[in-house]
Amino acid sequence: MKNKMHKLIKRIDFWLIIGLVMLAVGIYIWYAAIFENTNGFLYAQITIDGEIRQTVELSIDRTFSPGQLPNVSFEVRGGAIAFIKSDCPDQICVDNGFLSRAGQVSVCLPNLISLIIHATDGSEESIDIIAH
Repeated sequence: MKNKMHKLIKRIDFWLIIGLVMLAVGIYIWYAAIFENTNGFLYAQITIDGEIRQTVELSIDRTFSPGQLPNVSFEVRGGAIAFIKSDCPDQICVDNGFLSRAGQVSVCLPNLISLIIHATDGSEESIDIIAH
């Protein structure tokens, strides 16, 4: 009786492990298909005081400042963009790091600047909540 129970547990363990591995692979494939933006051309829009002031192509690496705000700087590197310098007191915009997917947003409230990533194929993800 003990030997049969031991074989049953081994069989159940085997199928449980196979099921968990298949579930993990399925979740990975679903995540890659839904959330990764691999199609289309990415660009960033810089909005100052509610008005679009600059559209930036993310395929050319560079560092720049908007003309009217020399104390704020952006860096484009490897298809991503980030605030790298700002004269605001809390530096949340700088701490957000590089944005590289359609729908991502970074905002510098004291300077009234927002940075939004867009894709030409219209695959932007909707934003549910932004918290810091």
